[in-house]
Amino acid sequence: MNSTRLLAVVSILLGVAAIVLPYLVGTVAVMALGGLMLAGGIVALLFVNDVRRQGIPVSVFGPWAQIVVGGVVLVWPELALWLVAVLLGGGLILTGITGLTALRDSGLVNPPLLRKLGLWASIVLGVLLIMTGAFGSAVLLSLVLGIALINLGLHQWREADFFG
Repeated sequence: MNSTRLLAVVSILLGVAAIVLPYLVGTVAVMALGGLMLAGGIVALLFVNDVRRQGIPVSVFGPWAQIVVGGVVLVWPELALWLVAVLLGGGLILTGITGLTALRDSGLVNPPLLRKLGLWASIVLGVLLIMTGAFGSAVLLSLVLGIALINLGLHQWREADFFG
């Protein structure tokens, strides 16, 4: 098995693992993001301090904010997942409500049924996401990540067949 096919199999297996173990994978993914934010903030702070020593007035607020947020996300990933659930769920609810309001105000006598169903589904999914909180957003993140990894693996496998 060549390296492209091996990478494809690893991608597919990671995708399946993300779907099978959604809360674990979602939490680990958010912790990895927190670690990257922390590391990026430290690098940015070092850069800003070097620039300040050269006499250029630059604020250190951005790097320090990135360090603090990255540290909090790394130590407390459930908070970040809960915030994602509330913000994304709220956005889904608002999208559904504004869409239904726009349909009502448009004056259409019989608006398309699928459009109404989609807007109501947006509201229901938003409420469900907020109710499930951190667990719901971890599952959503893992499902999206899992499907993307499986798709990537299948694409890599096809490329190995095409070029191999």
